[in-house]
Amino acid sequence: MSMNGIDISSWQSGIDLAKVPCDFVIIKATEGLTYVNPDCDRAYQQGLKLGKKLGVYHFAGKNGASQEAEYFVNNIKGYIGKALLALDWEGSGVSRGPAWAKEWLDRVRQLTGVKPVIYMNNGTVNGYDWSSVANGDYGLWNAGYYAGSTAMGYNPDAPIIGGTGALKLAALYQYTASGRLSGYSDDLDLNVFYGDRAAWDAYAAGSPAGSGSGGTVVYTVKSGDTLSGIALKYGTTYQHLAQINGIANPNLIYPGQKIRIR
Repeated sequence: MSMNGIDISSWQSGIDLAKVPCDFVIIKATEGLTYVNPDCDRAYQQGLKLGKKLGVYHFAGKNGASQEAEYFVNNIKGYIGKALLALDWEGSGVSRGPAWAKEWLDRVRQLTGVKPVIYMNNGTVNGYDWSSVANGDYGLWNAGYYAGSTAMGYNPDAPIIGGTGALKLAALYQYTASGRLSGYSDDLDLNVFYGDRAAWDAYAAGSPAGSGSGGTVVYTVKSGDTLSGIALKYGTTYQHLAQINGIANPNLIYPGQKIRIR
């Protein structure tokens, strides 16, 4: 099960989401310590009314990671618990390395209880050691344009070029910046989310679906389940589940097996 969607910024200000086919929309909210997307809330509120799944992201600037995390959270308070949160890790910020990104992710998680995902392209995924982010159980929003700038519609089966490095799996994949959809006359970034609406809600809520406010959560494996599929359902990663359950081979689980989620 997967969902198709777009990500937008002020470059798409005024886009009418009622006319553009999409299961989800991820909207740029902030950048650095001084910028707030003036169209963010309008797009968010329209998407909410239309029943779209929603996300908001911060574009990394040149300031302290914790400062930028706090700036982001202060400007998206009305969306916390409802929207997937993301760090856009590209441009000049990349040279500061994974430590800055990990600090930002940790600070947002501390402030909101939500584990953000991190957006980066294949070169960045494979050019740095992201083991600390993987060990922190943060999801990857991967970007890699397998068909270059060729115009296209949705392709949820788009191949992930270059792999996903230490993060192993992607929660989302942005596979083109040359998307063409009805209802909009220019290019759009097109994405696939490798999960269903419940899985999206788990990422947004910051705790496993149906887990309540605390306590141990255990899942009973059903026929056809995979560890990665269970992880997506509960907004975590298969590496984390394998680690806390002592599973040596993540490809070997069986019906009736009890998997501790947290």
